[in-house]
Amino acid sequence: MRYLPKIQQLKVFQQVIRSGSIRGAARALGQSQPAVSRTIRELEQVLQTQLIIRSTHGMILTETGLAFSRRMQLILEELQRAAHEIQQIDQLKQGSVAIGCSSLLSLTVLPALVDAFRQSFSQSNVFIHEAQLSTLLPALREGRLDFAVGTVSPELPLDDVICEPLFSAEFCIISHKDNPLSRSSTFGELTEAKWILPKTDMGYYQQVQLEWSELYQHLITPAVHTDSFISGMTMVLETGYLVVVARAMVRSIWFQQQLAILPINNLPQAQYCVLYSQKSPLTNTARRFLDLLRDHCARYDW
Repeated sequence: MRYLPKIQQLKVFQQVIRSGSIRGAARALGQSQPAVSRTIRELEQVLQTQLIIRSTHGMILTETGLAFSRRMQLILEELQRAAHEIQQIDQLKQGSVAIGCSSLLSLTVLPALVDAFRQSFSQSNVFIHEAQLSTLLPALREGRLDFAVGTVSPELPLDDVICEPLFSAEFCIISHKDNPLSRSSTFGELTEAKWILPKTDMGYYQQVQLEWSELYQHLITPAVHTDSFISGMTMVLETGYLVVVARAMVRSIWFQQQLAILPINNLPQAQYCVLYSQKSPLTNTARRFLDLLRDHCARYDW
């Protein structure tokens, strides 16, 4: 390849993907359709390949177009990070950090962590995405997150990220305190229970499902799956569901007096890790936030 693509060509190609058509991209960019088409043709000429197939129903990416789009997204995100870091150096205490985590961090260390971070980076933007790690990994790989926190398992493909252990957490089964099953001490007593589980078959919850496979095979009612903490807790409090959560979460929520921890104590512990890209160095702002995260997790009673 004699020449490299221009940044403007990448941005136009990115918008075509987002819009799903040349027409939509032209409208979003404030350009004419011929201008957008010409830019795409020029990019294809530079790369010496066809990136998209046009039709009356829109467009689809070719195999090479799909491969290039993944790399291109990382390039544009990295350029954005570089620009932000330069701005942070020129304008001390500014910048941004984007993290992904489960509700466990949100209910425990995150409030004090963000407050401590603000004392040094008062003008920085903080973006928090709450979800299971299996959902957060694509955003981490695309550069939309600086790092993510969650439980890992052997089947997760992590060759392109750094995985650093943070803490171990004990888990338990909880119900409403008036639930007849709240005093159950064996799994055999829970076959008629209604369960709330996260929308993931990876990490800690995969380990739980493997160890409880016999219980799940005998459940009368299939589990409801959601990553929403509010939905899960509402169903526990109002409609008699059971849920598996970290003990630290129970101590932290404001309605803990309405909950009961079932006397079943042989749940496996969960190892939580922080993950960040091997390829993309953290900005000064993100490094400071990560240092504080390590410190707060090390001092917290999990």
